[in-house]
Amino acid sequence: MRGERHALRAGEYLVSRACRRLPARIREERYQEWLAELPVILHDREAGPAPLRVVRMLAFAADTLRGTTLAPDAYRGAHRGAHRGGAVKTIRWLAVGLLLISALLGALLALLAYEGYIIYQLIAGASLIFSATLVLVHLASFAASRIRRWDTATISWYSMGKVAAGAGLLVRAIASQSGWGHPLLFAIISYCGYAISAACLGVAVVLLIRSLPHSCARTVTKAGNQARSG
Repeated sequence: MRGERHALRAGEYLVSRACRRLPARIREERYQEWLAELPVILHDREAGPAPLRVVRMLAFAADTLRGTTLAPDAYRGAHRGAHRGGAVKTIRWLAVGLLLISALLGALLALLAYEGYIIYQLIAGASLIFSATLVLVHLASFAASRIRRWDTATISWYSMGKVAAGAGLLVRAIASQSGWGHPLLFAIISYCGYAISAACLGVAVVLLIRSLPHSCARTVTKAGNQARSG
């Protein structure tokens, strides 16, 4: 995968920076040793899904740089077979995993609360102000996602879905206040809008999961380039 190649290059850069701080007599040996660990960690499927393996690999590479910066002489043997065991390694990965899980749970709860309020509008009756705001905000989000600099398929699909849901609610709210047609007809229209929104949300989630390894690698590579030029 292209994302994994970017991640490996970022890890190699961090390891090379770390080894520059070591004494010359052990520099090459440690460089080859730590470099060999990167693909092992990245392709260890027992360690979890690809995004988590990328994070683990980059954390390992970053830790070599941290260790050689703080104590180059004491750090010589610290990472020999680091990914295979040890209480320190276990605690470190546990902390990384907890942080990732906390962030994902926070984002998931916020998304569920937002979706829950939209569903509440479907059941209890659409609010004209909320529906119009939903449409306008996500139209702006969709337009921003199509700008070349910020072009993101995930945001585009998510925004399109919310525009569809908002449009269905907006039509229902206007019809309700104006006394148009049968309420059941416009309720069905609003439910169809939300069905489209749910489908778009599913596509957005799939795209987000597929893009995570590449995004992590690109972020670390950019940071490394900034450090090199600084």
